[in-house]
Amino acid sequence: MSEELDGLEPLQSVLNRDERWCALGNRSLEQHHTLIAQYSLHAGVPEQVAQQYENARNTWLYAFFSYRLLQVALMQVHVAGEAAIKARAKAEGVDTAKTSLKVLMDMALDRRWLLDTNFEVTARRAEREAEQLKNLRFMGVDRSPFVGPLHEQDYAKRLVDAFRHIRNSLAHGEVLLDPNLGWAFLAVRDLINQLFPLPTT
Repeated sequence: MSEELDGLEPLQSVLNRDERWCALGNRSLEQHHTLIAQYSLHAGVPEQVAQQYENARNTWLYAFFSYRLLQVALMQVHVAGEAAIKARAKAEGVDTAKTSLKVLMDMALDRRWLLDTNFEVTARRAEREAEQLKNLRFMGVDRSPFVGPLHEQDYAKRLVDAFRHIRNSLAHGEVLLDPNLGWAFLAVRDLINQLFPLPTT
């Protein structure tokens, strides 16, 4: 990534794809939009939290035209996650004005608001491992379980640690530019979705 300053984009090229995306393939604006559209929240998320998350998705979308907006999108998705934790805590009667993010996230773990089964990447971990072991045994390979005993918050705890670290790094001016924000949006989307109940039909 060039250290050259990205100034205000000239008016005539505002809607041109940032040339730095070319190094990552020939993704079109339509493909970029389709990728981002899949990371949506469910209808039970409070509007003020959902808006923070949509701000993040729109910033990621507009990074197509200005690559360095990726850092803003990453910061904003963490702002949305923090807003969600605060909204859930406030709904539980917690005075969030006097409670740090660290305490609120520890509370989310302690009160089991965040469970591995509600994150897409870990939801079927036990079933996937059992299927892999079954296939290996069918081929005559005797293996012990790959990951050992599964606990209900292994992933959630690692995510909370990573969330705090990334959010603090960004808040203190560290430059984090990653062209693939899918991992961050998937994790924060699942974090937000499970903090609030799905609406009943």
